Amino acid sequence: MSTLVFEKIKMKAGRLGKATDYPLLFKPGAFEKGGRLDESEGLYLNYGKVMHTLPYSSLDDYDHSEDLREFDAFILENSHLKAVFIPSLGGRLWSLYDKDEQRDLVINNPVFRPCNLALRNAWFSGGVEWNCGVRGHSPLTCDKVYGAMYKAEDGTPILRLYAFERMRAVTFQIDFFLPDDSRNLYARMRLVNGSDQVKPIYWWSTIAVEQKEGARVIVPASETYVNHGSDPVYKTAIPMVDGVDTSYPTNHTEATDHFFKIPDEARKFEAYLDKNGVGIIHASTRRLKGRKMFVWGTSQGGQNWQKALTNKEGEKQPYLEIQAGICYTQNESYPFPPHSCIEWLEAYCPITMAPEAVHGEYETARKNVEAWLDQTLSAERLETMLAETKKYALEPVNCCFKGHPWGALDNELQQACGEKPIAPYLDFGELEDEQKLWERLLINGHLDEPDPAALPASFMVQDEWFALLKKSVKSADKFNWNAWYHLGICFYAREDYDRACEMFERSLELKTSTWAYHGLGCAKFSLGEAESGAQMMMKALELNSGNLQLAKEAMRLSCLFGQYRPVLRMLDLLSDAYRADPLIQGFYAMALAHTGELERAKAILEKDGGLQCDDLREGDDSITSTYIFIVKELAKREGREISDRDVTVPQKIDFRMFH
Repeated sequence: MSTLVFEKIKMKAGRLGKATDYPLLFKPGAFEKGGRLDESEGLYLNYGKVMHTLPYSSLDDYDHSEDLREFDAFILENSHLKAVFIPSLGGRLWSLYDKDEQRDLVINNPVFRPCNLALRNAWFSGGVEWNCGVRGHSPLTCDKVYGAMYKAEDGTPILRLYAFERMRAVTFQIDFFLPDDSRNLYARMRLVNGSDQVKPIYWWSTIAVEQKEGARVIVPASETYVNHGSDPVYKTAIPMVDGVDTSYPTNHTEATDHFFKIPDEARKFEAYLDKNGVGIIHASTRRLKGRKMFVWGTSQGGQNWQKALTNKEGEKQPYLEIQAGICYTQNESYPFPPHSCIEWLEAYCPITMAPEAVHGEYETARKNVEAWLDQTLSAERLETMLAETKKYALEPVNCCFKGHPWGALDNELQQACGEKPIAPYLDFGELEDEQKLWERLLINGHLDEPDPAALPASFMVQDEWFALLKKSVKSADKFNWNAWYHLGICFYAREDYDRACEMFERSLELKTSTWAYHGLGCAKFSLGEAESGAQMMMKALELNSGNLQLAKEAMRLSCLFGQYRPVLRMLDLLSDAYRADPLIQGFYAMALAHTGELERAKAILEKDGGLQCDDLREGDDSITSTYIFIVKELAKREGREISDRDVTVPQKIDFRMFH
């Protein structure tokens, strides 16, 4: 019999603290992506891009300890498969175990180890991740979502995970079921746009699998869109590229995204099979048309990232990702029509085939895998199951694990605006303090005016709240520093940085606050006014030097925009404990290096075999490039000219994925 239980599990895990007090305005790694493509591709490159992560704040308070910690878990199981979900970590499918073959189908990471890869910083590897909203690892990937348990008419237990995603103001829900004798785990997806606006929407299901020598990725495609470093997206034939068979992940030397161009009429699947023909196949209904393979590559940077994210008896656990999305590439969002839903069904299936059937000529291997899939789970059967299970997806059920009740607040907002609730069958529970601030604005027409030293309850930039704030500062909130501050946040979210500056400055005229100085500093940096930006961030830090996250943000942005001397002054404001933080030391070394103190900077970066920053951003080569800069400048002082390749970078600080 299939069973579903809610219980506690224990595993080694790093500490993950609360979200930062400041909104995440200047998003790390935000950029547009060009393409060397012709007009017939029909891609939505850069559609829906955002340069911030509002209304969320950052999740950057974590460490890499390995204490035994307790997590709530949903466990869905039958005689063939066992699936474990962690609702406090974005509903991550933590493990999927094949009981018949006694093997993990996805990476079952032995440790929860957050690193700086997601939109809000904290991210961890392993299992299957659900990415909804905007490009990148989901804002909820290290945050809690709702969980509910119910049953189909035939008694099959169903796990529902769901949330209100605040950047796009849409709901997503996933209904998982595992019939009694099924060898396949099913995930029924439903996204809802309840507004009267077309919204850019992004979805990718991200599956981590163990990277094995001789393993192969097989998809029903002959072309791929390649995303490699800072290069424009380009299209090429597969699997052979420059004499290399790219369907074998270990043939890649650098980190690379392959977005496979599966023809519209073809089946939507992706298989990962080891040298013995054993692995996992992911299949879906037609709506989920995108498929991707991501590899870290064999560079030192790629190796370091895998070691940082995983731990298998003290060593890295090599992995890659196979993924599925609603667009062809992750550089796109899809135009989500108003008052509509997007639904599809996914299946996660163990697969075993004869090695010679999947490791010969690629097109033959593809046909063999597709024939296996057609016999095991036909495309028609998947589409029928999607239609048959719709009634369950609309079934109201009570949650047993509570997420953040932003959906409940949005239901109140829509009702006040004369609209229908976005998804009335989803139980979002009662409002909490973060939401009640905005409920009071909705009811009373004015925003709370707390002491400027108090922490902000939360942030909101949705159009309806933006309109209410603009109305309130004309009357009841005319002299409310907090209302003007939040209005500045709303203008910043719309990339109207000049108006944002005006709002933050008006807030400061009414009352001095670290929050408005922080917002003003970010806006000035966004306008390219680097010197002024650093000055404002300094003022924010002077008012709250006991906030490590603010110190890191102030120093990060100042270094990013070449304002190195302010970084040295910022360091003087911090306690000895904060000065010793590795990332703070990294920024300090950058500032020293670019103000002539090369030897001191080099000593910081080389200490203990290399400065180890647990929260260094993925793709951020600033520490590596600073070290190279130092060595080259020291060589110049000796009358020698050397190239980047002549510099031996300590392995611990070499996170370059591209050379």
